[in-house]
Amino acid sequence: MIRNMMCSLAALVALSSPAAGIEFFEGSWDDAFKAAEENGQLVFVDIYTEWCGPCKLMDANVFPTDAVGDYFNARFVNIKLDAEDEDVNGPEIGDRYDVRAYPTLLFLNPDGSELGRGVAGLEVEQLIQLAKEATGEASSGFADMAARYDAGERDAAFVQAFLETAQVAGAKLHDDVEAMVAHRQRMAPVFNEYFASRDKESLINAGDFAVIGAYKSKVVRGDPAVEFVIDNYDAFAAVAPENAVAAFVLESNYYTVQGLASAGDDAYLDQLDMLDGPLRRAAEFQRDLEPDSPLLREFQEENFRNGYLAQQGRWAELKQAVEARLAKPGANRARIYTSASNDFQRAEAAEYRLLAREYAERGYKLDPSAPFAAVTYARSLEQDGRNAEAMAVLERALAEITDPGSALANVLKTQLANLKEPTTD
Repeated sequence: MIRNMMCSLAALVALSSPAAGIEFFEGSWDDAFKAAEENGQLVFVDIYTEWCGPCKLMDANVFPTDAVGDYFNARFVNIKLDAEDEDVNGPEIGDRYDVRAYPTLLFLNPDGSELGRGVAGLEVEQLIQLAKEATGEASSGFADMAARYDAGERDAAFVQAFLETAQVAGAKLHDDVEAMVAHRQRMAPVFNEYFASRDKESLINAGDFAVIGAYKSKVVRGDPAVEFVIDNYDAFAAVAPENAVAAFVLESNYYTVQGLASAGDDAYLDQLDMLDGPLRRAAEFQRDLEPDSPLLREFQEENFRNGYLAQQGRWAELKQAVEARLAKPGANRARIYTSASNDFQRAEAAEYRLLAREYAERGYKLDPSAPFAAVTYARSLEQDGRNAEAMAVLERALAEITDPGSALANVLKTQLANLKEPTTD
């Protein structure tokens, strides 16, 4: 009897309590908009890709929270859309809404018209604020806070809130590159002053980690804020989501390794060794989370060594490394050939210049739809004086691109225009 009463009570609680986190619509794109119209709701769309780091962090740390669920489930039909999944028309929908970066967070009317958007990985309160601004429920407080800061207000809680609000303001500048750059330049000294003025122990909390992560994402090693997080990894992992802390420190090391290797600097090996030393816990956490993560040592050893060898002019070793990668099961041979072609084009010896042209052709024939392969192959044809063939390759590649205004399309157009220009003696 008591057991039956307890089961009934549990069932009642389950029915009366909202599910934790945001509820994403199960069904087609069109059905989601029909549901929104019938329910008198708007539509929220999280447009992501499988490889997008900030997308993964929002999926793990932001969307499952009660605060986000309570706000979004009451107001929106919520959709998750993989921009690269052709089965759900991801590429077509992405083109329709001119999506060029991830995550793109869209707020739409039931008829599909856009209310607003943000392009950035955001924290819980920032995402809710973005939604309020997009739907007219609230206005941005950024201008007022900027004026207060410029007037000399430096209370720590206020400056932290200013830095967080600035992230939302920056997320809305997705279509204006100059404005985005100016915004970042405006806020960088604000962060630097905030970080320098604070007692460092007081910064070890979830809110300040989120601020550091936002302003120092992908900054190479040596930056004081980056090194502070690395030196206090265990403490930050105890107060903030460890997936975010691990990604932050590993990305910093990743871009440091990449820069050193591409410059031909042997010090890149020392930075790789960090993954087995001071960054070991972060690397082990990431491996458990994502065994094939590009932030892990084996990926970087394989992908950055070629650039290092090319910069050093060690062409025989580079050829061996390329052949070893090609021999691996599941290797993306088109990408390997194309990348190697670009490396070997730097060589002076005729043997390796010919190899560059051979690799360019192989990469293109394996994947003629890849713009990078088309650009590389066209350049190789041009070097052989086969300009007509090079132009045909570029024109075919341009025809495959659905967004004629994209940066990639502009690269192809520029190369094509240069080929069409008459030469003068």
